[in-house]
Amino acid sequence: MRLHRFYLQANQIDKGKINSSTDLSLAHQLRSVFRLHEGSRVIFFDGSGHEYVSDIVSLNKSEVMFRVAEERAVKRCTELRLTLAFSLIKKDNAEWVIEKGTELGVSEFVPLVSERSEKKGFNIERATKKTIEAAEQSGRADIADVREPVDLNNFLALETRPIVVFHTDGMTLAETNLPTSGELVACIGPEGGWSDREIEAFKAKGAIIVRLQSPVLRAETAAVAITTLLLVK
Repeated sequence: MRLHRFYLQANQIDKGKINSSTDLSLAHQLRSVFRLHEGSRVIFFDGSGHEYVSDIVSLNKSEVMFRVAEERAVKRCTELRLTLAFSLIKKDNAEWVIEKGTELGVSEFVPLVSERSEKKGFNIERATKKTIEAAEQSGRADIADVREPVDLNNFLALETRPIVVFHTDGMTLAETNLPTSGELVACIGPEGGWSDREIEAFKAKGAIIVRLQSPVLRAETAAVAITTLLLVK
């Protein structure tokens, strides 16, 4: 039987205690949703790449006490640390991209404000919660970083890692020599695509322009499809 996994801060794992005054939601989940009890075994992780198989020692309305039975390192599924930089899209679609991207192994999400972005607002707290929930479900022991939205030009001015941009024109993936380890930034445009001016800015930065050999995809579909192509071998 697969054990339930939950994210905790490192200091909480060290103490072996979940206090409902500071972690009311998780304490409630353990007690009332998952119906755990004294003697139940669960897995906690703190985003460090390690997970902790733990036994519940006591559980009540005020706190949950547990004892770590085993600490183990969790190997990443890929040696490539992929940053997914996507033009802002509608809230539900953006959250879906973050959830599925986390499950697939994305290391960092960067919302971009481009000329044709559908919206400007972005709830970073809710997005971070999505990465934690997806990590709990998928077995990851690290948490993907989520950055505040940034204007595309400012992003390009500061970025030093290799960049691949997906567009309607360009090379196919098979014609590229993209890294399979280290760092890579994949940039996904909005529903209306990148503007000519933005493509020129990417080229000036030395980015690789790639096209997908597929029908025209929605922005959120393209983001997940591209992540799969780059990370799932």
